[in-house]
Amino acid sequence: AALPVLFGVVAISIIATLVMLALPPLILRRGLPVKRGAIRALLFFLSIGAGYILIQVALIQKFILFLGHPTYALTVIIFSMLLSSGFGSFASKRLIQGDVHRLGHLLLLIVAAVLVLAAIVTPVTESGVALPFALKVLISVALVSPVGFAMGMPFPTALTLLECVMPVAVRWAWAINAASSVLGSAAAMFLAIYLGLKLTIVIGGLLYLCAWIS
Repeated sequence: AALPVLFGVVAISIIATLVMLALPPLILRRGLPVKRGAIRALLFFLSIGAGYILIQVALIQKFILFLGHPTYALTVIIFSMLLSSGFGSFASKRLIQGDVHRLGHLLLLIVAAVLVLAAIVTPVTESGVALPFALKVLISVALVSPVGFAMGMPFPTALTLLECVMPVAVRWAWAINAASSVLGSAAAMFLAIYLGLKLTIVIGGLLYLCAWIS
């Protein structure tokens, strides 16, 4: 019974995303920007939005056994990622300085960090199940926060760059990033069931590689 529900959730997410993207042209008569590079720019925001949520949802599932309860995993992982990503966003102006080349290097660093995290998270969580709860929380935060910090930088940096060269596309960047997060959360459950949590995290990392390409 769970699989039809999951397929239904994915289908509804896809429909909701398409509706969200179709409403502005229909109601406001404003379609996607046609300026050169616009589609590639919007694919960038699609990739980082979906990649972030794929990694987050997969990590929540991965830490349930380690932390002992879904509520603990949900709280610790979301808190760690949102807080560290917030610090990353805050630091992005000083560290990236609006430089597209630094942004490219950052995206490759994120890909590498996510692949490393995917490789070590299972051995660490499986070997530390018997540790005290407080220590397990600290380990979880230490594992997740560095990646979260780095993943908090691309969105504000790219949004600032986009606003300088193509202001009309900024509203679309916000919309597509939000829509990809909704779609990615459903896709993460689907991928986790059929491919496993480790590969779901890897796919999330590879989406940042797609952002680098775009």
